[in-house]
Amino acid sequence: MGSLWHSEAWRYRWLPLLLSAVGAVALYWLQDVGIFRRHALLLALLVGMGFFYAPLRHPLLVLFSYGLSLYFLSKSLGTWAGAPFGGLGELERWLWAMIGLMCGLGALGMGRPKPPRWPVALLMFALGLYFVTYTYSEGTRGNLLQVIAGTGLATVAFTAALANAIEHWARLRKTRKEVSY
Repeated sequence: MGSLWHSEAWRYRWLPLLLSAVGAVALYWLQDVGIFRRHALLLALLVGMGFFYAPLRHPLLVLFSYGLSLYFLSKSLGTWAGAPFGGLGELERWLWAMIGLMCGLGALGMGRPKPPRWPVALLMFALGLYFVTYTYSEGTRGNLLQVIAGTGLATVAFTAALANAIEHWARLRKTRKEVSY
């Protein structure tokens, strides 16, 4: 049992999955608490500051990916099941299911000590898709400022996905050239 707690599978896959499940449940519960709803952006920024601290970046990214996957999938499945935590439109529930699956696949890909670049590219692409749906929904409500912000965030996410994918392909090409010599 002691070896389980020190294994890489526990540290990079199971512990982040369990913590993100607790986080997703807490997120649904805290949405009804006014002070947390008002200060959600501040809390997200405080957690996001951990990404600037190199030893925490990788574990936080894995946790973030699992959490997004559980949140998007639960909202999508909740809409299909008619649960009170659903509430998505017809197109959104399909897109959110796809985004949730991409985030989960990215989290599984990042669940190793030295992950490849493709899971990060997949996560950034999924976030870009989310920001596109967000921008569209805010555009239908006439919120121009939110549309501008959503467009910027989608652009940054898609650019980051493209940069990670290009870096991954460049590494693959370099290793193939080294192998052929």
